[in-house]
Formats: sequence, C-alpha cells, structure tokens
Amino acid sequence: MATPFAESAQGVRRLHAAVVELEQSTRLLQLPPLDGREWYELLTRKLMPQLVGDPYIVAAVVGGTNIGKSVVFNHLAGCDASATSPLASGTKHPTCLVPQGFSQRHDLSAIFQGFVVKEWTEAAAPLQEVAEHRLFWRMIPELPENLLVLDTPDIDSDAEVNWHRADCIRHCADVLIAVLTQQKYNDAAVKQFFRKAAVEGKAVIVVFNQCQLPDDEQYWPLWLDTFCRETEIQPECVYLAPHDREAAENGRLPFFIREFPVPDEPSAELGDARDLSAELSQLRFDDIKYHTLQTSLSRLLDPQQGVPGYLDEVRLKSLDFQSAAELFSSNQLARIDDWPPVPNSLLVYHVRDWWREQREGFPRAVHNFYNTVGRGVVAPFRWARNHIAGEPTDPLEEYRKREWNTIVEAISRLYDGLTQLSQFGNALLQPRLEKVLAGKSREALLETLSTEYKALDLAEEMSQLVAAQMHTFRDDSPQMYAFLKRLDTVAAAARPMTSVVFFFAGGLPVGQAVSPLMGDAMTQAAVHIVGDIAGGTGAVVVGEAAVSGTSEGLRYLESKFRQLQAGFTARRVTWFSELLRAHLLGSLQEELQSAADLPHSELFASVQAIIEDLRRQPVDVRG
Repeated sequence: MATPFAESAQGVRRLHAAVVELEQSTRLLQLPPLDGREWYELLTRKLMPQLVGDPYIVAAVVGGTNIGKSVVFNHLAGCDASATSPLASGTKHPTCLVPQGFSQRHDLSAIFQGFVVKEWTEAAAPLQEVAEHRLFWRMIPELPENLLVLDTPDIDSDAEVNWHRADCIRHCADVLIAVLTQQKYNDAAVKQFFRKAAVEGKAVIVVFNQCQLPDDEQYWPLWLDTFCRETEIQPECVYLAPHDREAAENGRLPFFIREFPVPDEPSAELGDARDLSAELSQLRFDDIKYHTLQTSLSRLLDPQQGVPGYLDEVRLKSLDFQSAAELFSSNQLARIDDWPPVPNSLLVYHVRDWWREQREGFPRAVHNFYNTVGRGVVAPFRWARNHIAGEPTDPLEEYRKREWNTIVEAISRLYDGLTQLSQFGNALLQPRLEKVLAGKSREALLETLSTEYKALDLAEEMSQLVAAQMHTFRDDSPQMYAFLKRLDTVAAAARPMTSVVFFFAGGLPVGQAVSPLMGDAMTQAAVHIVGDIAGGTGAVVVGEAAVSGTSEGLRYLESKFRQLQAGFTARRVTWFSELLRAHLLGSLQEELQSAADLPHSELFASVQAIIEDLRRQPVDVRG
C-alpha cells in the first residue's frame, strides 16, 4: 500500500515531467526559460533527486571559523573522519560523507547540483584554490544508510566564492546543523546565512559548542533568543556540547538535548548524552523529512512565485497570441468567397461517363449503338452551328482561366493584407509577418504557382471526384440506384421507337431540346443526368415522368449534383490553401492559434490537476 510520502513523491515526479513538456510547448510564447527560476531549481535540485529511491537526509554542518565544526562532523560520521581531512578554516570546498553503497544507488551529481562532484582521494584536495565549485565525497561504513553528512567552508569567510558555495550547500541540504559558540552566535555573516535559510524554510538544528557547563545553562537561552530573533530561525531542536578538548579529540564529546521553546523553568540537570547520528537517522528523521518536503512543496506551489505563477504567466502571454490570431483571421486574408463553380456541362460529362461504365449486357449494347448513331446524326448540325457561330470555347479551358484569375486576385489581396498587418504594430504578429514577407516575392510566388497549376490534370481530378461521389450514391441509396438501372433498361428497350419520333418532332435530340426550356441551371443539369440515364434522346421525358410526377426524384438528383459542385470547389480551395502554406504562410496561422489555445490544452490542465493533488495530499514519510 502506497504511503502518503510515496504518493506525493509520485506527484512531484509527474509535475516535473509535465512542466518540462509544457515548457517545450510554450516556446512560441518566448517566455524566460525555466532554468534559473527559483521554484524550478528547487524542483530539479532538491525534490527530484531526493524522491528517487528510499528517502534520506543530507545534513550540512555549518558555522563560522574555529568553532569546532570538525568535532560535530566526526560525531555524525561515527569515526575520526577529520583525521584524513584538514577541516580547519583553510577548507575551500565542501566534503561529503556517504554511507556504504550509496553512490551506486544514487547520482551524487544530481543531489549536489551546482557542484562538480569528485571522489575524495587526497587529504589536501578541499584546500585547493580553484574557481570551479567542487564537492568531494568519501564512503564511510559507519554512517547510517539514510544519512549523508556535509562539512562546509566557513560561512563567515570574506571570500566571495565561499558565499556562492554556501548558497548551493543550503539548497542541497535537508537540515542545517548550526554550530554556534558564545563568540559566534551573533556574528553578522553567520546571521545573514541563516536569514536566507529561514526565508527558504530550512530545517535547522542548533548545537551550542564549547559551553562551560553547568555555568552556561543560564546563558544559552539568551544566546538562542538573540539568534532566533535576528535570523527568524525556529530550530527543530537544540543541543549543548561542553568545552572538553580531550573528549573532543577522542570522539567522546557528549551532546545534551535541551527543550525548545525554552520553558520558563528549565531543568538544571544535564541529562543523558545523545548520539547525533542516531538522532538524525532514526528519531528525528521523519520530522526533518516531513519539514523539508512540506517547506519545499509550499514554495513550489506558491501562487505567485511557484508553478501556479508560471501558469498565470503562460495564460497572459497566450492572450496576446489570441489577439494576434484574431487579428490575423478577422482580416480574412486568405478567404475567397467567389471561387468559380465548375461548369455544369463538365460534371454532366463525367457523370454520363461513369454511368456508361455501369451498364452491362443488353442496355450497354443498345445505348452504345444508338449513341454512336446519334453522334453521326448530330454531327452535321454541330458543323453548321460551329460554321455560323464559330468554334465553341472548351468549358474546361474556360474554367481554368477563370480559376487562375481568381488565384491571382486572391494572392494580391493576401499580400496587401499581410503588409498592412505587419505595419499595424502588433508586437507578436509583426516579426512573424515580416519574416513571411521577406521570403518569396509576389512575382516569384505567382511563377511557382503557375508552374504547378499548369501541371494539374483537372479533368482527371473531376473524374475521380465524380466516381467517388457516384459510388457513394450507389452504396448509400441502393434502391434509387436499382430503380435508375431498371429505368435505363426500359429506356434501352424503348429507344428504337422513341428516338426517331422525338428527333423529328423537336428538330434536335431531346437532351438538347428540353434543356433550354428549364430555367434553373441546376435543373438543366439534372435533366441532362436523367436524360443520359434514359439514353440521351427522347426517352428523357419518359425518365422524368417515371422518376416522379411531382419531380421529387428530380430534386433528389439535383441535390446530388450540388454536392458534386461543392465537393469539387472544396478540393480546389484546399489545393490553393496547401500551396499558400507550402510557399508563403508556412505554419504561421497554426502557430498563432496553438499558442493562443495553450491554456486550454490537455497538458496545461494536467499541470493544474497535479498541483491540486499535491495541495490536497499531506506529505508525511511516516506513512
């Protein structure tokens, strides 16, 4: 069963992964990077490294010059660690003692971010004067498996480089062992360090060293009161260590715990000596870890300075992109309302061609024979018409000319609109538009489009669309399709009788004679369709009457015909849009809209949900 600590650890890991992914998505917003933000440094340097595997404590022994930090350090280590390390005021780099096997289970570089982590193999290594911020580590078998102990350079040093290292140590540590003396508890540099620790909510254990006991029992509460008032530190606990050089040198120095807050009548008895290492790793481990994670999470989830503040920043920036996207789209730069419709005759031709392919057997043979005869009969009339009125314009070429003129006009309007928008002054849109306009010139773009346009086979595209739509009609309306097939068969049987009668009665084949009498162009097209189904001559009248005396069938076919026109126009507009995207606009519109929609994305909502879960989930390693 998962403990609350484990659940919170999982939540923190999920939050880290989500905010990293969110930062990738917010690149268009041009926000400052997450690296360097205090909450992100806390998340990556403190929480993430310590939430991998079993929990542990990093205890940093800190204090001023010559106050006996090495004694406390040795006591925590459980051995004379200082015997091989010059832990006096000359130490320039922190040193860390780790339990056996810890370095194999954990990444020390991740725990001590800000430092170059090196194994401690030479006694004088921490004394070297180098600009690189180093941290030396060494394995100590005597250490409890959940405790790391840090010895640090003097925090009252005048060396500026030590201040930076002190800050990094403070960030990495779970608990600060504040070693104070009668001479150093009120030192300005020491208090400045712990003021920062108080602001960061660090767990602090105070050790008053070199005390004259029992005489100093009446004074340490005064020293502590001054220290706490000046730094705002509220220590987890307080220990007193006597001034006993022989005991300190032999590793037998006792540490006596004292109550905090100090009672009105403190006990005069020294009490039993405590093992600081055992206190940290066992008795006070849960309290310290609880304090550390609670403090870190409270800073991480701070409404202004934490992750929620970052989300607010994303929201505000996205609003600017929303304005830019609306400005771009409200001008309707790429909208074309007057795209030319495909001529009815072209669609009729392809519908007839498709239908001819569906015929089989007797209807196919009869219709093919009479259509061949019909073309021969009509040929003289067509020659006479062309001789008098001139050769008719190819409807496909006429359509291509009208469509190309529409494209040229649309590009002209688009360039004019983009130029105006680039001068409008929108801080987000302007540089992107200038980048677009600095690319292909108008003439070069038209030349590119012209080359691609000439290579298009519009007839084949129309044929494919008609075939797809007619197959859909056949599959979706099987009864209507079957009825028209039967009608086509009837027309084939009736054709030898009706063709001659209606031809001479009307002076022209019925498919050409009836159409001018129908006022609506769409109705004309529908008559052509039915006419072709019925054979292309006199049987068209039979077909229309057979479909429905109230023309319901005709209106049905008319609606299908309108779908063909709309579908073809949509394909042509899509083709034009894709060319503009490929050769001019790129992903500008999508980028603007994507940035504007970011606060409404699943990723953004996921980060918010994780934050709320962490706020509701108590962090407690005691499970």
